Amino acid sequence: MPYSQPRGYRLSSSISLPHVTRRLELLGWPLWRAEVVSTLATVCHEVVATGDPDGVYGRLSHDQVSRADLPLSSMHRNSVIAQAAEFIDVAHGVLALPAARPLSPALDLRCRAQFMDDPEDPTGPWTYVLFGTQREVLQAAFADMDGVEAYPVDTAPDPDADALARAAVWERVLAPYARFTPLSVSAPEPQVLFDVIESQDSGPEADGRLVAQGKVTISAVVDACRRLGSDGADDLHDMLLAPPPA
Repeated sequence: MPYSQPRGYRLSSSISLPHVTRRLELLGWPLWRAEVVSTLATVCHEVVATGDPDGVYGRLSHDQVSRADLPLSSMHRNSVIAQAAEFIDVAHGVLALPAARPLSPALDLRCRAQFMDDPEDPTGPWTYVLFGTQREVLQAAFADMDGVEAYPVDTAPDPDADALARAAVWERVLAPYARFTPLSVSAPEPQVLFDVIESQDSGPEADGRLVAQGKVTISAVVDACRRLGSDGADDLHDMLLAPPPA
């Protein structure tokens, strides 16, 4: 489901929102980090396989980010993995622009849960949630949390009585938010380049500490690239730290 078309859920209003956000951090953060590693590995794999960074960056960002937009990696860490990491960071920054186009689903790491009540029954039994992400693993993890149940926003072409009742509830719940944004919890903006630089400077012996801090390591990206079938597996680490193709 696209980030811009979130799925609907509800949970008991007896569950405090701080408790929910702590559970989201505990369960979701490691999964989100794994998705960052997978995304960076995918970009690196395609750059190595094609030898055409500009083509890869243009396709994944819909021509919104090119190598000209990646000065930090070019000046300070001129490597395949650093450039790909900065590309991911910059591409997500572009999404904040008013005229930005959506990123390729393979690149989009956004994730957000928005919490609302029914304005006609603010002390009622339910808190309503819109959960948006391109990452099915994150969607599934949220749906599997204790106390969360699906409560779809959309209705089928021939809705039954339950679907019509849900539609009426969502119409009331969403009505106030034409003017402001509901309480929400979002994944952070990616800072993958900083993680890659720290991993390179610290060396593989620091991997355990960096992973415990939720950071991306070069070793994890190398392993993920191997699972994608990158050639030259024995030299893959050196390939990713080498300058990108001209």
